[in-house]
Amino acid sequence: MSDSTKCNEVISEESLEETIKEQNELSRNLAAMIGASLNLDEKSAKHKKKPPGKSPGKSTGKSPAEPAPARKAKPTTTPRPSAPNIDDDKDKKEFFENPEELSCKLDTLADWIKESKHCIVFTGAGISTSTGIPDFRSGMNTVLKTGPGKWELQAKGVAAPKGSIKKSYLKAIPSASHMAIVKLHKEGLVKFVVSQNTDGLHLRSGIKPELLAELHGNTNLEKCSKCGTKYLRDFRTRSSKKVHDHKTGRHCDNLKCRGDLVDSIINFGESLPEKELNKGFEEADKSDLCIVLGSSLRVTPAADIPENVIRNRQRVVICNLQKTPLNDHCALEIHAQIDEVMVGVMKRLGLDIPAFTINRRLAVDVSDGKISFQGLDVARETPYSFLRTVKVTFRQGSGDSVLLTREPFVTPLPPGVTQPFKADIILGLQGHYNEPDIKITEEFNGKTLYMLSYRPRDGGDWKVTRN
Repeated sequence: MSDSTKCNEVISEESLEETIKEQNELSRNLAAMIGASLNLDEKSAKHKKKPPGKSPGKSTGKSPAEPAPARKAKPTTTPRPSAPNIDDDKDKKEFFENPEELSCKLDTLADWIKESKHCIVFTGAGISTSTGIPDFRSGMNTVLKTGPGKWELQAKGVAAPKGSIKKSYLKAIPSASHMAIVKLHKEGLVKFVVSQNTDGLHLRSGIKPELLAELHGNTNLEKCSKCGTKYLRDFRTRSSKKVHDHKTGRHCDNLKCRGDLVDSIINFGESLPEKELNKGFEEADKSDLCIVLGSSLRVTPAADIPENVIRNRQRVVICNLQKTPLNDHCALEIHAQIDEVMVGVMKRLGLDIPAFTINRRLAVDVSDGKISFQGLDVARETPYSFLRTVKVTFRQGSGDSVLLTREPFVTPLPPGVTQPFKADIILGLQGHYNEPDIKITEEFNGKTLYMLSYRPRDGGDWKVTRN
């Protein structure tokens, strides 16, 4: 794989300090290569003519320009490392539309979404700040409740200001913007999502895996280094403190494989997943509208994806508080918080934003004198680890109870218990959203599949249905 597919952003929070050291050494080694490449600012100076493509048709958009420069190859031939933090304070400045400007721009964006034949969404850390997850590059004077970005704090050598909100990836609830994208997918108005985020909130929100490219990985996803099978977990998969050691200590469930499982997080200098990166460029090639939500567009090669939409003379809308290197070339820029943008757009489209629902899938299998319990990915047949404990109370025989506390959740049938039999099952969960245990009383015989649903904001009990 070409070096151009390497990520210039440190993603894994737990290996931050070690990554900084490696990054400095790597930057020195790549100095000659960097000098031969062009950064986005240099290209902006070279191409003063803006190539926004189609005329926006509203005063809030930008005027059409002369033909755009040739489309960038995918991926570029040389890595273009960018500084972790934004050095110039003026580039950290946050901008805000006045209410009239914002309303007009949201009208325009809603119209463009309705007109679009192939709209894609490109997301960065800014889409998740409203969930309590800090971003990377917000300045010390940011209005965001999550406070300055991780890189800004590291560059200043200070801790987050008192009162800043910080929530773990696992406890964060997908934002209104995440859920709006789910609805736009279902309505056929958005065809694909490209994300730089590792928080897993797009998958958790309900986006189908085949309609999503997570370029920098997913903290809940690990995969087999041998056969490539992916495993979703309801816990953080990364365990190593060494930046480039990705083994998690678990192994593939396939007895014919049993390869080492590795986390999917992409650290500085590591290659992006080729399949996801190529898919992102393919969708950009088809796109007539790309909506950028909460990205500084300073991390390549990910940022090359919306740039290619511009080079194809199609519309790119950038929604971000700070300016980005592509703002001079986009069709429309909106300076507002992401949820404000997406809630306003959905209102104009006449679409309700669905409530976030946790969906889980469970297989209970009685065979060979045993009963087993396996969480399954909702979208695939691969395992999904969301159970913490399983308690089984058999109503046949002597009424034995068994508590299972680790995977695989399997136990022999007690003496006197034969199929079919009735049992009480209590499923203990990870509890990231303070969700209650799941209770199932059924007659079991053979294999049974269940769909499990719960709305954290509503509380109450789980909805359990046979699948």
